[in-house]
Amino acid sequence: MYDSAYCEQVKAFHTLTAFARHIGVVLFTVHRWTRKHPEFAEAVNGMTRSRPTLYRAEYCDDIVECLKDGRSLAVFADKIDVTRKSIYDWMARHPEFADAVGRAQAKSALWWERRLLELAQNNQGNAKAIILGLKNRAAADWRESHTAMSGTVERVHRIERVVVTPERGDG
Repeated sequence: MYDSAYCEQVKAFHTLTAFARHIGVVLFTVHRWTRKHPEFAEAVNGMTRSRPTLYRAEYCDDIVECLKDGRSLAVFADKIDVTRKSIYDWMARHPEFADAVGRAQAKSALWWERRLLELAQNNQGNAKAIILGLKNRAAADWRESHTAMSGTVERVHRIERVVVTPERGDG
């Protein structure tokens, strides 16, 4: 049953589906109300269609600053209290941010490569941890490649050890 109070309530929802669930009716009923009640149709037009973005232009500089010390996108996401998915979504929507992320990831990889060089020169550090950092930050440059072998395989049937003693030439 339609209630005029719905005109104000619907504005708090992002979708009509969410509003319909909230008041316990099917979506078709809400659509019917928009045709029968002009005031409700006007309220529906004033709904928030999408959530405001948390993206800020200054994040382009912030992400480069954060990752320059070898950190990951996950660290930056945590720092600004969003998910990594938000970071990827922003990269898709904002080319300038995608470019900044690329530069930031290059700086992060550089930080890890410097750690590897320091290890090679000073023999201090954990090579496995550094290589893992590089594989995660610069996978295209640091991935392990495996070569497939083709051809026939021969079985070894017997292994023999032969000891040859050279003859002495005394005379």
